[in-house]
Amino acid sequence: MSATRESVLRAATPSDVLEALLRQYGGPIQLTGSADAFYERHLLFDNVADPAATGLRERYEALARSIRDVLSQRWVRTEQTYERLDPKRVYYLSMEFLIGRSLTNNITNLLLSPFVHEAVKQAQASMDWLGVLEKEPDAGLGNGGLGRLAACFLDSMATLQLPAMGYGLRYEYGMFRQSIEGGWQHEQPDNWLRRPDPWEVARPDDKVEIELNCSFEVRGGTLSAIPGRPSTLVGIPFDRPVVGYGGKTINTLRLWRRTRATISISRRSATATSWPRSRRRSRPSLSRGSSIPTTPRPRGKGCVSSRSTFSSPARSPI
Repeated sequence: MSATRESVLRAATPSDVLEALLRQYGGPIQLTGSADAFYERHLLFDNVADPAATGLRERYEALARSIRDVLSQRWVRTEQTYERLDPKRVYYLSMEFLIGRSLTNNITNLLLSPFVHEAVKQAQASMDWLGVLEKEPDAGLGNGGLGRLAACFLDSMATLQLPAMGYGLRYEYGMFRQSIEGGWQHEQPDNWLRRPDPWEVARPDDKVEIELNCSFEVRGGTLSAIPGRPSTLVGIPFDRPVVGYGGKTINTLRLWRRTRATISISRRSATATSWPRSRRRSRPSLSRGSSIPTTPRPRGKGCVSSRSTFSSPARSPI
């Protein structure tokens, strides 16, 4: 056998493939299999509990953070390359990004499937793989076909190694849980962020303030805009990795969480009679972009108005 033929065969062995991936992701990296591996360390130190006593949700978070650790150096290197070469960039703005679940998608695009499957096989006594996957909620960032199209665009641009970035809002209740009871469909809010999202990275130092020449007030149980009374919204960005197939390019989806810098409440709106108990509990959500309103009620119009205004920070880099 010639030396060239032998080198080709050697390049196809799992050990050489792993070595190439480790170089690509800034290795040496050990995903799992020892006390110092990413998964075992996250399972222990993130929860400060006996790993044997942790549940499926904790195991999902540990595995997701381990995968994020693997891609982090490549994610940083991608942005450094853009800054060094200064190419034209694509900034994709969308009110919805229906990205689904990220764990299996990122494992596949990073070409880590064989190694994760082998690790799961070795730990099958302590890891319910399907149970772990089911603990990841669908990202509630939209509920329509255009949101799925936007997510596909981002994936495609990362795979084609195009310098691109997505901008949207970090909804807390962007989707709904549906059930059938007595032959009727019922919808309940789906708070997909009730537990920490292991994929996102908060960037509070990059916050943006939006000055509004109005504020909102509740009068007689109805939300109304008050012109001429300024208020301020503060946007906190959260970054999520968008992994192109092969793992060579990792772009960013930046989602903005809305908070209020100033709150102005008149005596009239502060009375208990003007805001029913059930609504008082949900009032803070009006300044967080927590859901996608689809009704023509005044409350929904107020959310749409402030939400549309808040989209403007995403245009700043263009």
